[in-house]
Amino acid sequence: MINDIPDYYNNINLILDEIWSLLQKGVSERGEDFRLPVVIINSEEGADGRIVVLRGAFKDKNILRFHTDYRSPKIDYLKKNKKIYFVFYSKIRKIQVRAEGIATIHKDNEITKQAWTKTQMMSRKCYLSPQAPGDLINESASDLSKDMGGSLPSLEQSEIGYKNFCVVESKIKSFEWLYLASQGHRRAKFMLDENKSTWLVP
Repeated sequence: MINDIPDYYNNINLILDEIWSLLQKGVSERGEDFRLPVVIINSEEGADGRIVVLRGAFKDKNILRFHTDYRSPKIDYLKKNKKIYFVFYSKIRKIQVRAEGIATIHKDNEITKQAWTKTQMMSRKCYLSPQAPGDLINESASDLSKDMGGSLPSLEQSEIGYKNFCVVESKIKSFEWLYLASQGHRRAKFMLDENKSTWLVP
């Protein structure tokens, strides 16, 4: 039905606010589709993608944030090439958002300290592996020591993982938005540094 289309369908001035609203919902609400974007960076072999958990969306600074293990290969890739890309998709809303930005890696500073303080034990546990993500192993195994098992670490135990914890902040340069509709798709691009926007052919 034509009445089911959202207000921003033909109003480019409303779309950017809608994008940031969806991103912020992705941070705060576990069930939101935008919580788990695909992040693409440039490795030595070409484009390299993975899913991350969106941990911050700051409209006033045009910044997206996620956490990762500092020993991960993607950190080495980002040190060599700071360009970073995000792909978000909401099946319910039929909206795809692509973002392009420049990444900054935060390690053992005020940003990481504040983020670590808010990180739950279930997530802190991910940083306790004695080996780096992607290391070769001889057999199927967890990345955690056997004594940890399925239990959560104590606060004291979890602090060991801080040395492996880092925050990746991405200064977003542009968004490309796509809305899928039987009445006709809509597509728009936003150049944030230039404060410009334009419709595109879907």
